[in-house]
Amino acid sequence: MIEEQIRSVMSDIPPNAIKIGMVYNRQIIDSIYRSLKGSKVPVVLDPILAAGTGAKLLRDDAYDSLISKLVPICTLITPNRMESEKLAGIKIKTGDDSIEAARKIRRLGAGNVIVKGGHSGLDTVTDTLLDSKGRLTKITNMRVKKIKESHGSGCNFSSAVTAYLARGMKLTDACRMANEYVHVAIKNAVTVGKGLPITSPLSVIYRDASRYRTMTQLQQAVDQIQILEGFYRLIPETQTNFVHALPDAAEISDVAGIRGRIVKVGNTAVPASFIEFGASKHVASAVVSYLSVNPAFRSAVNIRFDEKLLQVCRSLFTVAKYDRSKEPTKIKKKEGSSVTWGTFYALSKNSQADIIYHTGDIGKEPMITVFGRTPAEVVEKIKSILKNY
Repeated sequence: MIEEQIRSVMSDIPPNAIKIGMVYNRQIIDSIYRSLKGSKVPVVLDPILAAGTGAKLLRDDAYDSLISKLVPICTLITPNRMESEKLAGIKIKTGDDSIEAARKIRRLGAGNVIVKGGHSGLDTVTDTLLDSKGRLTKITNMRVKKIKESHGSGCNFSSAVTAYLARGMKLTDACRMANEYVHVAIKNAVTVGKGLPITSPLSVIYRDASRYRTMTQLQQAVDQIQILEGFYRLIPETQTNFVHALPDAAEISDVAGIRGRIVKVGNTAVPASFIEFGASKHVASAVVSYLSVNPAFRSAVNIRFDEKLLQVCRSLFTVAKYDRSKEPTKIKKKEGSSVTWGTFYALSKNSQADIIYHTGDIGKEPMITVFGRTPAEVVEKIKSILKNY
């Protein structure tokens, strides 16, 4: 049945790349080998020996067939650490061990080998790629610490590599893109029921859709705020940025902002460039800190400080402050941490503050930051401030 399915697909829709996943027994391996041994397109082999739960997915008496028949016809084999140890016959404890394992696996007949580093237990995860010409490439990410173990990351990786190869990408680029894809999927893994978190392609689709919505909402608000009569009067010496964060933002790269900020040109306010993620530093840091306390508040804009503006803000909204002169020395010495410290400090005094301000310090301009659930809400708050200023 499997052999007939393969022949049917390949005769009707000739593939640009092929992935082999769980094969379980010798009969299945023999069928796949007979069907694909003459293939002219890239073949990616994910040598699945067991599930993340520990259940065996390859019979013991089928292992030799996997090695003798499927490994030699594959363009790329994608074993994790445990699979690499089995295939290479060595223990992997260091980066050098991963390289040695890749070399031993290549000698089994694989065209290219990538030894995945997800099960290393280290703070960084490194995939080691050894290509057919003996060249080494290491692809490294920080470990996603909130996920101790997940289900589906290996299958997603090999599938992603196959898809990128089908699109005509070079092997190294395909592996890098697949690595990034799976890293994002792990960050957004979904827990369903009592089992392991699921690393699903849908999590990446949801992430991309969320990024699009976030940028679109911010762009609409920027278009509105720049034509507000008198808004230019609120722009500080260091200029203004307007940001909007992803729902689960944990770092600056999760926050969309205006590259180059909003600048004052005569009696107008003009965005210096386009919107992109990671474009803001200070206002983005404030939002990331704020939403860790109040997750619904994901947008903010900074405006200049003066006493009259502050009085207007107090008459309209809930206001909190922090004193940069009281900032701990160790915080001051750490670049980019002042805003985070100040936001948390202000929220510790009033966790529902719409507005947070500080009166500056040596070399630091005083500032007011207006927070909102959405960019549209921030625009409405700015309208109220201008109306009463």
